[in-house]
Amino acid sequence: MVNIPNIIWIDEEGVIVRPPEPGWPPGDDYPDWLRGFLDERDIAVEKKAAEIENDDPELAARMRGGQDRDTYPDAIRDWAQKGADSVFAMTPGEVLAASAERGSDKSEGAAHFELANHLWISGKQDAAIEHFNAAHRLQPENWTYKRQAWSLVGNEAAGGGEMGRFNQGPLPGAEDDWPFEGNFMAESSATPAGDYYPKTL
Repeated sequence: MVNIPNIIWIDEEGVIVRPPEPGWPPGDDYPDWLRGFLDERDIAVEKKAAEIENDDPELAARMRGGQDRDTYPDAIRDWAQKGADSVFAMTPGEVLAASAERGSDKSEGAAHFELANHLWISGKQDAAIEHFNAAHRLQPENWTYKRQAWSLVGNEAAGGGEMGRFNQGPLPGAEDDWPFEGNFMAESSATPAGDYYPKTL
């Protein structure tokens, strides 16, 4: 799992049919404010991709490569109806081929991440931040590691409360106190749509 939301398909026998990938409920279920935000963002991404298409066609293609949130539920319904005969169900070999490799760096990063969370809960926040940063260095593409750390520190910086957990960066004027190399707004805005949520279907 390298981002949220991620979905794994597991059949009645406990066998993985699709490995972790981005997936959402149908757009009709979104509140109006979220539907509007997503529509505006998609329009902005397409406009930016069109502007750079001649100069950087590869980047433009990656920007257009993000998941289509509205069709994913239809794939799940197809699998629920047809089981292994669904075009979306993978064979065990295909699942392995589509799964991310887990080399020593990723395994070490996972260990740092787990230790960081344990230390944070134990009240040893400075030590936790060291291990969060190690996890970020070892697996920089793992948004889950980053967003967890950014949310914990950002929530505290914002003073908690209902909206505090959504703060994933330094508060204005407190940039020097931010203990991480990146933050959500800076990194997500610089990441093409197809890299943040790669297309899987």
